[in-house]
Amino acid sequence: MGLVVSAYGPLLEHLTRRFGVSLPAAGSVISVHFAGGLAGVLVAMGTLTRFAGRWTVMVALAVVSAGCISVALAPVWPLFLGGIFVIGVGFGGLVIGLNQLVAYSEGGRRAALLNGLNGAYSAGAVAGPILIAAFAAGHFSLLYLLGGAAALVLIPAVTGISGRLPVTAGAPGRPGLLAGIFVCAFVFYVGIENGAGGWMTSHLESTGINPAAAATVTSGFWLAVVTGRLLIMLVPASVPESAIVLGGSAAAAVCLLAASIGPIAPVAYVLAGLAIAPIFPTAIVWFARLRPGDSRASAWLYPATSVGGITGPGAIGLVVAGFGIRWVPLILAAVATLMAVSFRLAARTAGRSTMTKEPGEPIE
Repeated sequence: MGLVVSAYGPLLEHLTRRFGVSLPAAGSVISVHFAGGLAGVLVAMGTLTRFAGRWTVMVALAVVSAGCISVALAPVWPLFLGGIFVIGVGFGGLVIGLNQLVAYSEGGRRAALLNGLNGAYSAGAVAGPILIAAFAAGHFSLLYLLGGAAALVLIPAVTGISGRLPVTAGAPGRPGLLAGIFVCAFVFYVGIENGAGGWMTSHLESTGINPAAAATVTSGFWLAVVTGRLLIMLVPASVPESAIVLGGSAAAAVCLLAASIGPIAPVAYVLAGLAIAPIFPTAIVWFARLRPGDSRASAWLYPATSVGGITGPGAIGLVVAGFGIRWVPLILAAVATLMAVSFRLAARTAGRSTMTKEPGEPIE
């Protein structure tokens, strides 16, 4: 998953030449991927509570494989985008399936385990830009065919997943105020992660960095994400998830603002990756603790990941088309600030709700 998504940013310039489209049009590939992801998440929200978790993951892997093969063989731009959409559908099912199964598993170190899981995603994302820079020009189709084959090979391993997600009897699973705030924060987060990963290569090139070096910095961004998630596994379980999320959000806003200063942009982007690293997996566990026993409530967080993936890179593409690529880090910094404000509001709302609930009663 990490290999596929991180490849989009370094692919943009290649796609403009391969299909004869503009850079903003090529940038739409990221939004198309997450539009498919939204469809996949919405379908998986239903299947995960009705069937054993492994079935959703197995089907999602098969869909990703079909999408990769379609992309590899697409002769024209519309068919290429269709294949990307199919990849996104499978991606959405994997995002909600894998994260929910870990978030609602037994054990007191779920935050550490979920950071490790998402660290594996980020590890794949480190290699993606390097592979694209090295092989996309001559072996574009082969790369996607190999991705499709890898997804198929993983399907038998998924049969080892047991159990299904918990659903509180009679609970409607509607989001509620607190979930709505988390959803907004997740939209901002995913917009930052994929907006930075998708556009930073082009932004760095505009500052005078050569394409290979820009792709390397993009890999450095994802390497910082995986490093941050692995380091969080060392944090004692006594540290509140809310403290980790709020600290990372504030640091990300500062780093992305610094990325607008050309000479320090490469370092600032890498530090931003380190700052955002624990936010997504730790916030999932934070919310799961607030709504224990009912996975349907937290399932609403995952459509937010797709909406953020659609709107974030897409909005940046519109700004780039109208005002130039130099605005990329400033937009990302503004979105990071909104994310920090949203998580702060979530913490305050959870605190007020806790004071009005009976001990052990889940927060709505």
